Amino acid sequence: MHAVRRGGLVLAGRLRLDAGLAICLTLAGLLAAIAFVGNGGLQLGSATLVEVGVITVAGLVVAAALLLAAEGPLHGGVALTGLVALAGVTALSILWSLHPADSWIETNRTLAYLGAFAAGIAAVRLAPGRWEAVLWGVLLALAVVSLYGLATKVAPGWLAEDEIYGRLREPYGYWNAVGVTAAMAIPLVLWLGTRPGPAAGAALAHPLLGLMILTMLLSYSRGSIVAAVVGVAIWFALVPQRLKTLAVLLPAAAGAGLVAAWAFGEGALTDDRVPLARREDAGVELGLVLLAMTVLLLAAGIVIERRARERPLPERTRRTLGKLALGSLAAAPLIALVGLAFTDRGIGGTVSDRWESLTSQEQAPSNAPGRLTETGNVRTIYWSRALDVWREHRLTGAGAGAFAQAQLRFRDQPTQGRHAHGYVHQTLADLGLLGIAASLAALAGWLVASARTLRLRRARETEQWPPERTATAALALVAIVFGVHSAIDWTWFVPAVAVAGLFCAGWVAGRGPIDLAPAATATEGPPPLRLRMPRGRALYGRAALAAAAVALAALAAVAVAQPWRADSEGDDALALLSRNDLDAARAAAVRARDINPLSIEPYFEEAAIENAAGNTRRAARALENAVRLEPASPEAWRRLGEYYVGALDQPGRALPVLRGALYLDPTSQLNTTAYLIALRARRLQLEEQRAGARAAARRNARQRDRQAATDSALAAPGSAGGARELEQPDGGPAAP
Repeated sequence: MHAVRRGGLVLAGRLRLDAGLAICLTLAGLLAAIAFVGNGGLQLGSATLVEVGVITVAGLVVAAALLLAAEGPLHGGVALTGLVALAGVTALSILWSLHPADSWIETNRTLAYLGAFAAGIAAVRLAPGRWEAVLWGVLLALAVVSLYGLATKVAPGWLAEDEIYGRLREPYGYWNAVGVTAAMAIPLVLWLGTRPGPAAGAALAHPLLGLMILTMLLSYSRGSIVAAVVGVAIWFALVPQRLKTLAVLLPAAAGAGLVAAWAFGEGALTDDRVPLARREDAGVELGLVLLAMTVLLLAAGIVIERRARERPLPERTRRTLGKLALGSLAAAPLIALVGLAFTDRGIGGTVSDRWESLTSQEQAPSNAPGRLTETGNVRTIYWSRALDVWREHRLTGAGAGAFAQAQLRFRDQPTQGRHAHGYVHQTLADLGLLGIAASLAALAGWLVASARTLRLRRARETEQWPPERTATAALALVAIVFGVHSAIDWTWFVPAVAVAGLFCAGWVAGRGPIDLAPAATATEGPPPLRLRMPRGRALYGRAALAAAAVALAALAAVAVAQPWRADSEGDDALALLSRNDLDAARAAAVRARDINPLSIEPYFEEAAIENAAGNTRRAARALENAVRLEPASPEAWRRLGEYYVGALDQPGRALPVLRGALYLDPTSQLNTTAYLIALRARRLQLEEQRAGARAAARRNARQRDRQAATDSALAAPGSAGGARELEQPDGGPAAP
């Protein structure tokens, strides 16, 4: 009997372990796959694959929660409703958007992000006790992506053969996304280094944290450092593990700082356009330095953990040192002000100079390690343009995703960014006050739900901080770090970091109040999954809701895939055109237009096909239809004007069209060149017309002169004609 009971306990423990491991690896694999497949989110095909995958997985997780999770209040419902409202406003903006095809694409992105948040809420309802597996999964994914970025420096011949920049930017192709990935991992590493449990895990946090900090530094991402500092500051303010946090943070920061200082002095590691051979040699050196840093930090972690476990400090001393650490953190701004007071400019002069550099639109920072200490940036250019767009569409915005083209009319220099480099400015330009209101509702709902989950109203030093509470705080900080960075950059549009942040946010909001009772012993392990199939009418109701969730996810996935399908058909049409298969190319262009009736690209393809077929009128009509569909597109106006000039030889008709293109994008070199060509062609045409008119006038004058001379000669009295007229006054026939 005892053997059976013992065997049952072992089996139950093994099942719990396997379930946790499965959750961890599945979540880590999905998040890492999003990073490597979706990249920076700028390619339609890869972004669509990620969005369809996220929506599909979210639909399945939500359906499983509706069918199997225990009944209870829907925690995080207000935040979820806010995100639903945001997705609704984004979708509705297609109706008034200046660029409806872009709004469809942004709607797809927002639906995927809504799915990630909903999946977090559903997952915590399914497995509320598996918080540790979830945390490990997110940490593993973020660490893999960050370490891959470092590996491109260590082994550029394998991973980054064609890299031309010194900053870390892979696998996203964007350095700030790499930096914020490492910054989002830092709260999780702090949890790993301060949690109760095996000393090996806490010791591992030291080198891992050093690698995350080094990744941020080598990406030269100032915004990521700011977001990480905010996350660490909140961690210090909330979690009463300040001394242990310092024991992890200080050695890791020192080690990463020393390695970064050495790397910044190596041009082969930090300069742009360095030959591959030099980068490979420098990569070997960097690999050895990283190995040495990892070993030293791991040894330091082991020593620190052993010392803390064998000879722990008294509770009173620990609390005093923790308060001193928090006070030192709070005093940092004061120390900085004192330092500024002793500079040549003084406090006021230095602050004024830095503010001017920060807000100036002329001082772009260098693309070198020195940018970490510079305040100059180009974000204010995009922010200013976003506000210009918003002032013309205050309530509803120009349409989701419309900023990329709507900003062109307001730029006075060629600098162009596809995004406004800040969530607030982007949302104001795209969705106006409606989008901001929905976003604020979602944020407020999440903050309230997270405070309720963490029981922050009762967060006093004397209260318990069980492991789940600390871990959930770390997950909340992952979302906060992402949110802070998104406020000053366009990482909202990078799928991997956005999905990771929103999933963590959903988990925290959907958890509900955490039990503050003393934690269970480590030997008990996580609780088993308690999934129950309802019976009777409850089964039918839940099954119907689950089926509706799956159907809705499938419908959304199909809708998300349509712009990519249309784009693929357009590519096929151009490929068929290159093979001179005009009928098949025309059919493919028609299919692309039918699949995505909001896009002007199929009309461009149709125009190219009809022009190749010699149907210039049909080609011109296709370009005119593109202008009618999207009159705010400078490219549509330019292409139509160029066709009027080049194919139809109608520069006079092209000039007002190209003036429209210049109005929509006044600094475009293409628009300016096209207008000048049309203007010159029109001038030549007018000169030819004037020359032709003058020649015709001369011919007519000569004809008139000859006719007048002839008439005069015939009318003279001594002429033969005059004699005949005198001989025959009656006009009869002449005599023989």
